[in-house]
Amino acid sequence: MNKLMKKIVAIATIATVSVWLVGPGAAQAVTAADLQAQIDALLANLATLQAQLTAMGGGTAAACTFTRALYPGVTGADVQCLQRYLNSSGHPVAASGAGSPGNETTYYGSRTTAAVSAWQAANSVACGAYCGYFGPISQAKYTSLGPVTPTCDSDGTCDAGETHANCAADCPAVTCGNGTCDTGETNVTCPADCPASACTAEGAFTLVLSASPVSRTVNAGAGIEAYGIDVTATNSDMTIGRLDFRAIVAIPAGTTENPGNFIVGIKVYDTSVSDANLKKTITSPVFTQDAAGLWSTQLSDLNFVVTKGTTKKLLIAIDTGTTIDLNRTVTIGTYPGTAAAGIRARDCKGIDSYLGLAVTRVLTIQNPGVATVAITRAADNPLSNNIKADPTNGVQTNETLLSLNAKATAGSAALLRLEVAYASLASASVLPSILYLYDGDTLVSSATPNATEDGAATFENFVLPITQDVTKNLKVKANWAASAYFQSGGAAFLLNVPVGNAANLATGVYQRANGSQLGIVNGVLIPSNTKWISESGLKLTFVSGTATYTPETIAGGVGLAKGTIVFKAVPFGGTLIEPAYASGATSNAANIVGSGMLVNIVATVGGVAPVASVTDVTLTYDLQSSLGVGANVAEDQEVTITTKLEIGKTVSTTNGTTVFKVNDLCYNVGSPAGNLGVCQGTTSGIGGAGTGNLTDNWVTNSVNMTP
Repeated sequence: MNKLMKKIVAIATIATVSVWLVGPGAAQAVTAADLQAQIDALLANLATLQAQLTAMGGGTAAACTFTRALYPGVTGADVQCLQRYLNSSGHPVAASGAGSPGNETTYYGSRTTAAVSAWQAANSVACGAYCGYFGPISQAKYTSLGPVTPTCDSDGTCDAGETHANCAADCPAVTCGNGTCDTGETNVTCPADCPASACTAEGAFTLVLSASPVSRTVNAGAGIEAYGIDVTATNSDMTIGRLDFRAIVAIPAGTTENPGNFIVGIKVYDTSVSDANLKKTITSPVFTQDAAGLWSTQLSDLNFVVTKGTTKKLLIAIDTGTTIDLNRTVTIGTYPGTAAAGIRARDCKGIDSYLGLAVTRVLTIQNPGVATVAITRAADNPLSNNIKADPTNGVQTNETLLSLNAKATAGSAALLRLEVAYASLASASVLPSILYLYDGDTLVSSATPNATEDGAATFENFVLPITQDVTKNLKVKANWAASAYFQSGGAAFLLNVPVGNAANLATGVYQRANGSQLGIVNGVLIPSNTKWISESGLKLTFVSGTATYTPETIAGGVGLAKGTIVFKAVPFGGTLIEPAYASGATSNAANIVGSGMLVNIVATVGGVAPVASVTDVTLTYDLQSSLGVGANVAEDQEVTITTKLEIGKTVSTTNGTTVFKVNDLCYNVGSPAGNLGVCQGTTSGIGGAGTGNLTDNWVTNSVNMTP
């Protein structure tokens, strides 16, 4: 405990004892008025000392006010306050440089994310897959903990988290006059300790454009890191005292404006953006135009010191106006943009030298908060299939119905709400009992469908960060309660994300980095593929579809086209009866051994289905099972089914592009032989009504039938 703190504690103790002495048992030699006067004096002294302690940084850290969620990519004073809090609470953003104590920045980057994650773990914040995201849950925890009092152990060492501001005893300020040219002291800042006579050679410096900040698109506002220069000093410490800052502000249609109308502030930093590194602040800079039409403003009294033999970054950040109707293109550099007198530096002998930097950076500055979130169907969106239902428990396996991609452009954002619509092809009783929204493997939200056959469900009360230009994959999953509709072929279910409406925010809501909330507007409906929920059926997987054409292979003819489609089937809820028949059948509705399976494979030639009754066309069908003709397939056993169609031509009346596909299929699972139980497909099923698009993707390549 440092001396000042000890003194405060002593005074507080005396005041407490004094109050006790004026109680009923106190000696009457001292009047209550006398003691009250002493207490008042002690409390006044205590207040003075407390103010001194706070000024030294030893009091309570200033509380932060959060009005929005913070996540990677956002900037602002609230981010800088959060970094100060983390540094003072034992979870430093960085040990040195940007983000370290005294060097807090306004940018929420990977170091801030890691520090927030550590703080969340230490304070038992349930963040799941979003650790490092400082949203409503973390902010509520922050409020409940209260502000942090920085510690100072007065051990004579400037430890991590201690600075001159909060622990002057351990971290003394660099002072001149001790006769030694200490680190950080130069002839310019400490001439008594660093005399010019110590110079052995005239100094020089070189300039290189820094790797960052880069040319990019940013939102208008404060603290935009715009231009960096790496300065290397040789032979002597070099102090940059002046920089002539050049800017061109262009508006679409080829017009330009006075940069001072748009750039409302300029700050110069040593290495990185932080209060401790701030070298110069210019409010409302005045730009002047020379005879060549170049606009510039002079940044003077920078006192930017580069030690001999080292390289240091000079960083320029700008503040811009935010009420712009059109984007601005801002080109930034030094004046006059050639290796001339754009930057002045002074060596330890007091000799000035001048250099310029011809390379510029270009910023496209847009209206703040213009991030846009788009929702699209992902490539791995599941195809139509059958889902197994248990007679007692229904479906409790979190079946994926829809795979979506969410992407934010022109800035990072956060998804707050998403609505899905659904349709049941049976009744409201086969609607899911619950729907889930997942971010990868992490549950984001759940929703209960409305108790109607066709309706909607809304995922809300969550905040899902979406980093700019990084695609986030979302999955919508479902479970069902048991239902009588799941017997004897089951019931169909379809889910989609409807077309958005900016007026009523129908499909969803997202939040921009500036806190504004907008609706997600999709140009088209995003549908899932139909799912059938049943207690018995087939899990189906399309394997391949191929087509070939061989000319002049039949007597007196001009060609033979063959289409082959292969898929796999796994029965559930019973045995699949004999899914094969002998080749050579003349109709795809005949010769089914044991009435076990029928696959309706069709062809189109030149957009027209060939007809077997036409004298020059022959159609031959084949259905093969990897287990052989007459073999049943046990529950959970996989079988490969190969179905073929051949088209023979004797004359050239049906030339054209030929494609083969499966329209629908019928099968028998768990029923006696001879019963063709369930038909599923895209058209009226053979032996039963079609119920959706189960086989829409079962298509071959195309071949051209020519003489």
